[in-house]
Amino acid sequence: MITTSSISIFNRYARDYDNWYAKHADIAESEIRAVSMLVPKGLGIEIGVGSGFFAGRVGIPIGLEPALAMAKLARDKGVDVVVGVGGEVMPLRDSSFDYAVIIVTICFLDDPRRTLAEVYRVLKPAGKLITCVVPRDSEHGRFYMELGRKGHRFYSVAHFYTVNEVREALESLGFAVSGKAVAVLSRGVGDYSEEPQIVELHAAERFGFVCIEAVRR
Repeated sequence: MITTSSISIFNRYARDYDNWYAKHADIAESEIRAVSMLVPKGLGIEIGVGSGFFAGRVGIPIGLEPALAMAKLARDKGVDVVVGVGGEVMPLRDSSFDYAVIIVTICFLDDPRRTLAEVYRVLKPAGKLITCVVPRDSEHGRFYMELGRKGHRFYSVAHFYTVNEVREALESLGFAVSGKAVAVLSRGVGDYSEEPQIVELHAAERFGFVCIEAVRR
């Protein structure tokens, strides 16, 4: 589940979190384009929908969110929010969604495997999961981890993963993971003038934002 400290931080600083996207519009737009390349048609849910920035822009109709202040912002953006945590039993029916999206939320979970297992449960057979992360060994990952070590309110409670660690977790739970990913932000911190690209999964670690596609078997 998401840590109690994380929920408290996101409740307290929900507006600051949402404003980050306006202050860093170039990064946000790059990430929106990356996510949009993978989100399929059908009934979808974003796990850890936060302020609803991605769901509202990409058109993901439903979100799951434990922080009430965040949930309110997402609802204001037109997202139908279910208040709940991802690591316990989600208040969602088995095999009810065509796709699910997890955008960076995995970095704030105590036990990502429990959340991924719950996502497997609520997806329909052949349903898709898009998991987007800031790879730990990328320049962006190292930059954010350093901010965390200096006490940044959000990154100090985050745990970053490599692309391979995410792949291994997904496969161990029964997901079939695509050998390719959609990635962006390859030019390092400060240079965001590029379009998302499709890359081999093993080559995705150097990018600052990577979306991995998996299918429920």
